[in-house]
Amino acid sequence: MDLHTTNAPAAWGLLRLFRRRAVAAGVARLLLLVFGLLSSGCQSYYRSRETEASRQNVSLLAESKVFVVHQGAEVWELREPRLSGEVLTGSRTLTTGRLDVWPAAPATGQSARYRAAEAPVVLNIVHVYLRQNPDQAPAGADGQVSIPLASIRQIDLLEKDTGKTTASYVLGIAGATVAVMAILLVIVALTKSSCPFVYAHDGQSYRFVGEAYGGAIFAPAERTDYLPLPGIRPRQGNQYQVRISNELKERQHTNLAELWVAQHPAGTQVLLDQKGRAHTLRAPQAPTQARTGSGGSCEAQLRARDHDAVMFNDEQPGAAPNEVVLTFERPAGARAGKLLLRAQNSLWLDYLYGEFIGKFGGYYNTWAAGQATQPAAINRQWGLDQHLPLNVYVDAGRGWELAETIPTVGPLAARDLVVPLDFGTAGAGAAAGTGAATGPVRVKLSCGFMFWEVDYAALDCTPNEAVQLDNCRLQSARTERGADARPALAADDTRYLRQLQPGTAVSLHYETRLPAPTAGLQRSVFLRTKGYYEHLRDFQGLPNLPALYAFRRPGRFIEFSKERYRETTRDLMPATASR
Repeated sequence: MDLHTTNAPAAWGLLRLFRRRAVAAGVARLLLLVFGLLSSGCQSYYRSRETEASRQNVSLLAESKVFVVHQGAEVWELREPRLSGEVLTGSRTLTTGRLDVWPAAPATGQSARYRAAEAPVVLNIVHVYLRQNPDQAPAGADGQVSIPLASIRQIDLLEKDTGKTTASYVLGIAGATVAVMAILLVIVALTKSSCPFVYAHDGQSYRFVGEAYGGAIFAPAERTDYLPLPGIRPRQGNQYQVRISNELKERQHTNLAELWVAQHPAGTQVLLDQKGRAHTLRAPQAPTQARTGSGGSCEAQLRARDHDAVMFNDEQPGAAPNEVVLTFERPAGARAGKLLLRAQNSLWLDYLYGEFIGKFGGYYNTWAAGQATQPAAINRQWGLDQHLPLNVYVDAGRGWELAETIPTVGPLAARDLVVPLDFGTAGAGAAAGTGAATGPVRVKLSCGFMFWEVDYAALDCTPNEAVQLDNCRLQSARTERGADARPALAADDTRYLRQLQPGTAVSLHYETRLPAPTAGLQRSVFLRTKGYYEHLRDFQGLPNLPALYAFRRPGRFIEFSKERYRETTRDLMPATASR
């Protein structure tokens, strides 16, 4: 099936729908609630965790991410859900006692009460309702079931406090495509492998703000990351609180955790680039033109931070990366600028990586052990060859020049990124005999098929202004068991905070030495971390060697992404369109 048949645009429209302002807000809450520790419900949980047995609570929360399947009068639990093309698979088990009291989602418009102690269970249930047609009922052996998506009538997810359904996907004529996307998003959220989760205290509670050192899988890939902490607020004017947690099936190794506070002129935005250099942005300008590789216009998606993102889903031949070319007006004489992006990785990329490593089967842990000792340059080059990072090129009259390679940042939170650009004065961009830079500036963003999402882009050519940057003093670092983690996190050395299982967390308290900002000044805060992580997997079976060998070829991950998308939508959308 070609990606641009009459049915494919419907899928793209659905994907884009999830990024629109109103829909994205609801879907984001939905996914974060299902995931457990990323929503306002998590903040309530975190507040209670400080006074209750935290490890037990976290373990309960991790265990309670369940699919409850309703098949006529039967209600059962689907363990280890996976989406394979148009089939949802897993193992069928009886519901446990803690789920029996929540047999179904409340009716729309109604509210059900639950005690605070029950929140970790009730807020993490996914209700899947099957159609009554016995021909579409799931069948399997040894507890394994396969559920065709066509047999799913409705999917319900619950929201904190109201007890009402956050989203109810009633699957009708065009329901199969919705089922693919809805289930895929939920499964990825439940089974994703990412990086340490970072929470910042806003003066009242901890709020999820992003992920640290994304993509640093295995020790050789250890890297430094600068994460903006929007919304963080100080206590008593100079004390900040941050929390880093492991909430996934992985081992996390954090070498360094520093809080940097920037004090800068009001009316400016400050961001740190990949080298930790501060840049001020006072007058960002939107692109005058933005074109995809096929010539489509995408200026509207990049004008505002509104979740209507460029998704790099243009069809390109073979293993060619997807590209977006932005054109900016250049102020007279400007020889440098700063590109501002708001971007994140897609959940689709996270899903693809899980499918890729699953091909190792029972050999996965042996392969992973080898990756831990392989030179970093080998894996770095593989990632470049597969177009996993976001490459930024600039053309100011001298042809395309690589300005920055942005590593993966994680799929659960967009972040603001800054890329310094050198326009220079040589070549066609210089007026004859004057040396003055003229003409537009073009910027090209390049990555694999659906690997990134860019929500906003702008160019700022104002000079950098004075910024006071303070590497704050780490007052305390306490793990969930109360152990002192300061020696492990205070310096870039051989000591690490090792969070080796889900449910581990460290609470960090910092104090800035900067004076309270006076009129005309404001603050921006960043978390500088360095570390790496390792996935915990228990795959079974023989490795798929032919498929794995294919990934040695540059661009294979792009081809794989397109193939999995075709498999996900094949036979579903044509079937529903014919009804």
